[in-house]
Amino acid sequence: MEQLKLAYDLHLWLRRVSWGLLAIAGAGIYLIPGGFPPRAWILLFTVIPQLAKLWALRGPAIMLPVALLALQSLTWLIAWGLFLGACIVIIRLWRQGQHERKEFEADLQEAHNDISEEEEALPWSPLPLPARQKPPLVLTNSLEKEQQAPPHPWQRQLSLHLNVGVGWDAGITRRHKPNEDSLVAFEGTCIYNGELLPFGLFVVADGMGGYAHGQDASYLAVQTVLQSLLPNIVGSEEMTDEILFDALVESVKQANLAVLQRSQEVNAEMGATITAALVMDKTAFVVNVGDSRTYHYRECEGLTQVTRDHSHVARLVAAGQIARDEIYTHPDRNQVYRGLGAESRVKVDRFSVPLRANDCLLLCSDGLWEMVRDPEIEKTLKEMGNNPSQASKALVRAALKGGGLDNISVIVVHVAPTTV
Repeated sequence: MEQLKLAYDLHLWLRRVSWGLLAIAGAGIYLIPGGFPPRAWILLFTVIPQLAKLWALRGPAIMLPVALLALQSLTWLIAWGLFLGACIVIIRLWRQGQHERKEFEADLQEAHNDISEEEEALPWSPLPLPARQKPPLVLTNSLEKEQQAPPHPWQRQLSLHLNVGVGWDAGITRRHKPNEDSLVAFEGTCIYNGELLPFGLFVVADGMGGYAHGQDASYLAVQTVLQSLLPNIVGSEEMTDEILFDALVESVKQANLAVLQRSQEVNAEMGATITAALVMDKTAFVVNVGDSRTYHYRECEGLTQVTRDHSHVARLVAAGQIARDEIYTHPDRNQVYRGLGAESRVKVDRFSVPLRANDCLLLCSDGLWEMVRDPEIEKTLKEMGNNPSQASKALVRAALKGGGLDNISVIVVHVAPTTV
């Protein structure tokens, strides 16, 4: 019943079809029995007072036509009852939808007001970051190159370097449908305290199953995080952990609002899960909403899930009601209780991961971790982690071999010592 209600709320065509079928049914039960009230009802109420006389004239034989007349009357009574009940249900759904839409618009307006107040206090950024006059940015593999800027000498040798591999596949079951996963793997360099400071931003978003326009939602979420976070990084003269965390969390909140705005524009519910990692100066700042995951692999410690799933099965595991292995087969494994686009405000979990040489970060959607168990992921990173391109391809192949029931997104980040 909940699935039917969700489908009715999401799809305008389904609502129109429902009203059309209801109108046809109403016309049928009105015209076929000869109007309202049906002729069978009128005839039955005429016969009942005369039943004693008819019995005296025709005996028990009169009971068969009377019974058939009563059955026909009951049939039309049930038909009218079902019709009126369906009308009441649809009217209630319509009124509930109107009420929820008004609440949604009020929440959205309130969120707009909050952002407007922040923008007035900070003209160029919603975060309290010290602005610089000319925030420089050097993009890796950039199409545009600065022609007049002289080379900037390194003041110190960086101890870590990032190698990145990406895997992205629609899966087997959804091969001929739009891939609802989106990702970005971005490496850049900014200037901080007179030195060149490389950084990496990695994001995976998954358009939530059962929601309309999941592809648009995940793409919009990834792009918004990228566009919101980069100015805060390159425009700040301070790079404390708290400032970087605030910038990353704020970018996810901006993505949440962007998905809400788009859902209002297209008049459809949209949602996505997301995980992101900002890597800077031997630290990974990780955030997530939903069940897209970030893992950390270190040879002496093995594989660790950094993020926490915001799903119903994760709650059951935490409460000890089911074993961890049951999350892969539980009937409610795809239900999340927190995601982008659900409300005007969203709680974003945040984690800090110190990095060493030869560590690996893995960001992925549930299309990977539901098909490939953690021990196999750990084995792949142990054998191929120093070649992230090969590792990401191997993980995608493993997910396809495991069934490929969902879209698959993988970002593998290997932390290698710089050889200078």
